[in-house]
Amino acid sequence: MKKDLAENLLAKIMGWTDAEKAMQRARLESFASYKYDEYQQFSPGRRFIESLALWLAQFDAGNERRTAYDFVCKRLIFISMDEMNHLVELSFPTIIRPLLIAATAAELGLDPDHIKAILATREYRMRLRRTLVLGMSDGARTDWFRRANPQDMSNEQVFHAYDVSEGKTGDMVKKLKSALSQILDRDPTDEESRFEHVVLLDDFSASGTSAIRRDDDGLWDGKIPKIVAMLDADGGLGSAIADAGVTLVIVVYVASEQAILHTRELLESLTFSKGSILFDVVHRLGAEIRLDDVRDAPMLALANQDRYFDPDVDDRHGAVGKKSKRLGYAEGRLPVVLGHNTPNNSIFLIWAPDETTVRGLFPRVDRHRKLQ
Repeated sequence: MKKDLAENLLAKIMGWTDAEKAMQRARLESFASYKYDEYQQFSPGRRFIESLALWLAQFDAGNERRTAYDFVCKRLIFISMDEMNHLVELSFPTIIRPLLIAATAAELGLDPDHIKAILATREYRMRLRRTLVLGMSDGARTDWFRRANPQDMSNEQVFHAYDVSEGKTGDMVKKLKSALSQILDRDPTDEESRFEHVVLLDDFSASGTSAIRRDDDGLWDGKIPKIVAMLDADGGLGSAIADAGVTLVIVVYVASEQAILHTRELLESLTFSKGSILFDVVHRLGAEIRLDDVRDAPMLALANQDRYFDPDVDDRHGAVGKKSKRLGYAEGRLPVVLGHNTPNNSIFLIWAPDETTVRGLFPRVDRHRKLQ
């Protein structure tokens, strides 16, 4: 009954005829059942069609509502939990394993295309076990990564966070040494009993500034410089890492072109004394995804109206992006929604939180949310 009421409300808001309602109903029900109803931040009992009706109602009847509705039908990108999990599954076979194969082939002087022969070598198995996988954020899905690669990665070399305690670090090294003794048929040396590949996993990057940036004084900030400093240190996590020849691999499941360019540019000047840093993305959002001044002019005109923006969201956390969040953090201009939460790099009209003066289509819950 609630679904029927929401559909009738939507038809009334949009001024559809019975024929238009029938045609649009099939489209919207496909959207809702295929992906959009799974959005995890809808308030209890709410689903996509109801949220869409309430969202559209805030715009003026006529062109504004048609512009907003066309944007949802033609430009919105919703990455579901299943799709994100699939990208997690792809990260090892498409990025991590090829790196380990290439390194092993170079060490042994083998043709890197002889994959089966390389995988059978003791050197590859040793390199694989000396690979440590860490999560860079809550969305890293290290649990899913581990379950997707049970034949390759053990529980002892995958951890959900990069801030590893002294006790956990020591336990990782102890179990690494035990595993290597079985591969080598001898006790490994102290240097062998440390990790030589470190993989950092993250789910989404739209601007790259939370991962790596420089402040006005030229000092490094962000997760990546912080982790590099930890790996370079003598104690803590750094004690579990080899002294030289380490490869730090940063893998992001989904990233925009803006984030990729920003991250790669800054990584070129970030020093890692123990080795090198690589950056790769499983699925890239091309530059054409960003809302364009010409192609998306009607929707941008809506987003730029003051009545469809709450200036309270431009807080100190958003100031890092050096732009208003009206068109997204760091002016990301994205039309992207993730199944678990909407990134604030998308335009504000999509993710406006419930506590703001504007209604969001897929309201975001922020980790910096103010107490009410």
